[in-house]
Amino acid sequence: MVDVPPWPVLVTLGAGVANLVLVRYLWPYRNEPGGRWFLVVIAIQVFWCLTYGVALLVFDPALRRALELLTWLPVNWIGVFFLGFALTYTGRVDLVHSPGFYAAVAFETLSTALILTNPWHHLVWSDFAVAPVFGAATVTYTHHAWVFIQYFGVFALGAVGTFVLVDTVVSYGPLFRRQAIALALTPIPPAIAFTAWAFELGSYPLNLTAAMFLPHVLLDMYALFGSTMFEFKPATRRTGERAAIDDIGTAVAMVDRQSRVITLNAAAEDLFGVSKRAALTDPLDSLYGGDDVDLDGGEQAVTLQLGGRRREFNVAVTPLVDPAETHVGYTVVFQDVTDERQRKQRLEVLNRILRHNLRNDLNVVINYADLIESKADDDISDYAGRIEAQSQGLVGLGEKARQATQALDGEMTYEDIAVADLLAAVAEDCQTAHAGTVTVDVPGDIIVESDHEVLSLVVESLVENGLVHGGDDPTVEMTAERTPADGGSVLLTVSDDGPGIPDHELSVLDAGEESALEHGSGMGLWAVVWGMTALGGDISFERPADGGTVARLRIPGLVDDRTP
Repeated sequence: MVDVPPWPVLVTLGAGVANLVLVRYLWPYRNEPGGRWFLVVIAIQVFWCLTYGVALLVFDPALRRALELLTWLPVNWIGVFFLGFALTYTGRVDLVHSPGFYAAVAFETLSTALILTNPWHHLVWSDFAVAPVFGAATVTYTHHAWVFIQYFGVFALGAVGTFVLVDTVVSYGPLFRRQAIALALTPIPPAIAFTAWAFELGSYPLNLTAAMFLPHVLLDMYALFGSTMFEFKPATRRTGERAAIDDIGTAVAMVDRQSRVITLNAAAEDLFGVSKRAALTDPLDSLYGGDDVDLDGGEQAVTLQLGGRRREFNVAVTPLVDPAETHVGYTVVFQDVTDERQRKQRLEVLNRILRHNLRNDLNVVINYADLIESKADDDISDYAGRIEAQSQGLVGLGEKARQATQALDGEMTYEDIAVADLLAAVAEDCQTAHAGTVTVDVPGDIIVESDHEVLSLVVESLVENGLVHGGDDPTVEMTAERTPADGGSVLLTVSDDGPGIPDHELSVLDAGEESALEHGSGMGLWAVVWGMTALGGDISFERPADGGTVARLRIPGLVDDRTP
């Protein structure tokens, strides 16, 4: 008849085998956040269970004493690696390199040294004796102070790790709830057994801590396989949230309700010339001079003095609330708009000069040129005519700038537009102002939902370009067709028989910017490009072999089921 090992041995070794199986299944996840730490935790449990299970079969006092020393090694280190797992898994890997974590490692190193040398100093236990229970080689010894110091150390590390996991539930909600709860519950069965043994609460000197890793591993398996523990990782979200604050180029400060600095991102440190550590708990307004930031003011414009320089900022203040909807502070975002505002002011001044001063002064020049032309001889009259023509061109350029600014700077107003009617109106206006012929061949039932003013500006700029540069008797033709397969658009084609748009003009449009050497001769084509961008469409130009220019515009917003 085969002797069956005592049940404490079977349960303990069974827990070790179960943990060993879990190691096999965990191996593919070793490179996930917290994966290696978790593997070490399970490996420690395997060592603990197998070592203690074998020890329960050994009745020789000397060998049993040596095995007891080995079973204490997992006690020393399981808390450290569990905390390392919790920090890494939840995206707090920076804390693994903190002084506090290093202190925990130092404490357990000292504890290990004391355990291994206990036979010489007996600071951990004394009076060791084998005292069999249920047929297993259990032992008794007197617990000295370090047993209880280590007990509270292990529980402190486990409690911090559990708190970190539970905090994930509170902070991130249902996505990580099941796995975090399961992982937080896993230390409870071994903790209860270890407490009962350390304080001698049971009737027998039997340490069931290793055996309680069986329900522990079942909870681990549930977290891994039932709740996709390493599929949806809190570290991804926490790292993403941190990057969203730290990696952006805009300065962000977080303050409490009393406007004291809690943290700054890297851009804010650069802006205010101070480290987040040095600024901690300082009043926000101590970081700068100038206007105060109203924490209850939402978005606001302020002027700040930084390093002796005056800068303009748009400041956005957002209340911070915790998961219980308690107001705990504010996020303050500083966006430097000094250059943007100065650029806007310069453009406004230049626009005013172009639209008002230049136009008025050129009108004076035109009037005097007209007088000279009417009273002078032929040569002088010809010179005056050229002055008048050039001046009229500059006035037209200023008017085009005014139209473009007026159309593109305002809010877009979308309405149903009969394309044929709009093109006919543009053709009539252009033929009145310029020599040449404009034809429109567009079905009357093509309707597009668009901004009437911007679309008119685009079409008028193309038609004027064809008439002005098309020679003595230019012709411009406009056609349109539905292209429902192309996102529900209208393809508008504007063709002229002129010499064609020069290559350098098209290259500037393709590049998207002008320079001292590469620039256009006017702003009509720019108005076309800007307008099509504002409408959400696009434009392309083609120069046929027989001359002229063909502009193809894709105008979104085709409407087929309504009448204008």
